[in-house]
Amino acid sequence: MAAGRPVPGPPPPPPPLAPRAQHGTGLTPLFDHHIHTDLRNADDYELMAVSGVLTALAPCSASLETRASGDAFAARFERLAVAETGRAAAYGIDLHVALAVHAADMAGLPGALAGIEALEGFLDHPKVRALGELSLRGGGPDEVEVLERQLKLASARGLPVLVESPPALPAFRELLAPLAGAVERAGIDPASIALLDLDEARIDLLAEHPALRGLGRYGIAVAPRQDALFQIREKQSHREVLRLLERFGPQRLMLNTGLHFGSADPLGLARTVHRLRLHGVPEQIVRALAHDNAAEFFAVPHRLPAH
Repeated sequence: MAAGRPVPGPPPPPPPLAPRAQHGTGLTPLFDHHIHTDLRNADDYELMAVSGVLTALAPCSASLETRASGDAFAARFERLAVAETGRAAAYGIDLHVALAVHAADMAGLPGALAGIEALEGFLDHPKVRALGELSLRGGGPDEVEVLERQLKLASARGLPVLVESPPALPAFRELLAPLAGAVERAGIDPASIALLDLDEARIDLLAEHPALRGLGRYGIAVAPRQDALFQIREKQSHREVLRLLERFGPQRLMLNTGLHFGSADPLGLARTVHRLRLHGVPEQIVRALAHDNAAEFFAVPHRLPAH
């Protein structure tokens, strides 16, 4: 050894592992309540299943196909409630659905109203757990009428509601006033409504509208940061979820992948939950975020042992 060169000391100790109860086997199975797998390859179900997802819910999202008749909407409803739940079952996932006339699929008001009539015929299907996704895109009077009618229908049938948040924050801000007005006119309990694709800034904006302050759940789409070429929405990282927990507590938060037809990670929920555990979030809170809050909201039977 050359003169004057310091003798290397022992390597630093590795960082401590999280407690054994917070990683490995015996963890809470996951309920991913916001996936659009009907627009994706069925192999995503296998990835979700091996990551710990036992239960999932697929809302009726924008299909990018306008529908001009009740039959056209009914065909989509049947595909979700029958064919898609069967695809998921082949991989061991108990898939439930939410159905709705989405604003982006409206070819006009008559066809949308016929779609709502068709929707009523599906609400007793055992796999239908909610109305959704409800949406406003242009925000015109026809869209608002379709939104309000479906809110009234959900209220009459005692079903929870999922409402889509526009990707852009200015569009989300414009959504809130007509949504709050429709909620008030429909007479629906805000506690039966969950807004999807929320983040800290969007949750703060809800406080400006009294009719929306009592929303039942906040749907938070999560995944580690990625640089995807066709990523429709930016998901929340585990660090942002920790901030949401600090500010709002776990009671209303529901974590999901928001798995859409673009570049998205079917393991996003499992990866995020794993990081929360490694950061010391207790398993009881993880269970609330990733399973129990959604299971209670959608009245889906628990597939977990009681603690």
